Amino acid sequence: MLRLLISREATVNVIVATSVTLIVIGVIFTVCFILLLVAWLSYRTAFGSRYDKNPYLKYFTAEDYGLNTRPVNCGNGLRGFLYEKQTTKNALIIFCHGMGPGQIAYTTEIAYFCKNGYMVFALDSVGCNMSEGKSIKGIYTGVDTAVAAIDFAKLNFVADNMPVYLVGHSWGAYSALCATSLRKVDKVVAISPPDTPSKTLQGGAAMFIGKPFAAILRPFWWCVNFLKYGVKGNTGASRMITESGVPALIVHGDKDNVVSPANAVYYKAKGSNVKKVLASGKAHNPYNTIEAEKSLAEISVKLKNGDKDFSSFDFTAAVKEDEEIMREILEFLKSN
Repeated sequence: MLRLLISREATVNVIVATSVTLIVIGVIFTVCFILLLVAWLSYRTAFGSRYDKNPYLKYFTAEDYGLNTRPVNCGNGLRGFLYEKQTTKNALIIFCHGMGPGQIAYTTEIAYFCKNGYMVFALDSVGCNMSEGKSIKGIYTGVDTAVAAIDFAKLNFVADNMPVYLVGHSWGAYSALCATSLRKVDKVVAISPPDTPSKTLQGGAAMFIGKPFAAILRPFWWCVNFLKYGVKGNTGASRMITESGVPALIVHGDKDNVVSPANAVYYKAKGSNVKKVLASGKAHNPYNTIEAEKSLAEISVKLKNGDKDFSSFDFTAAVKEDEEIMREILEFLKSN
């Protein structure tokens, strides 16, 4: 009888332990599912719509800088321009734009390169400006756009032995660095590049949901990137440029509050092929003067507050370039 009671008690204990384990597993699964759902919905919020020109802002065009342009349609929904200024061509620059309405936001920088003897080919990524698409899809889509631009350019614009360079800002800088491991290019300039998609999402979301919750969601954004793009969806830009060995110039502002030091390629990329420039006092657009960056910040504040009156705003001042930084980039491209 005693043995029977002990056996029954042991069986009850096993059942209770198993039930508790299953409940704990169920709770963990439910919490993870909810967090994955939150990560997916926030991903959709960030990348689930188009990025077109803001009707209240002024965008400078090729005509403003006396550039010759050739409209380009890659045949896969991607559109852009080939920009030229001089008849002598030093090389072809493929420009990769950051998050926003596409290459139209970088006409000043494109003009700078054209005036110094380069052809510049700039495509709008999926869901941006002239290109097709209901949304920009996600971070790695920019890499696919960069690769498409390289392939099209080499078939249509690149003469024998003409160097091909990649220049990108922010999202475009990430795309350019990652593309160096997929296609042959001669040099790359990456301005304010983030390192990994999940950390980029963490940093962007932290401003809205707080750093602790953003940190909790980071592995779930990793999962979302994996579900959308497979293994490549979580590619690290610093690892790609190190492995490719392509000569790279990384420019970063020491006051950048968009790409934090924890996710900045500037602080992570290693290798003899990597040159770094830290722009003192600069934020996320270090190719601009400090005053220009302040003007850009003012635009952001006005838009966030719902202000639609920019009639008295000095847009020329907002795109004034830092001559020292731009010269540094130019010297890197021209160096052997």
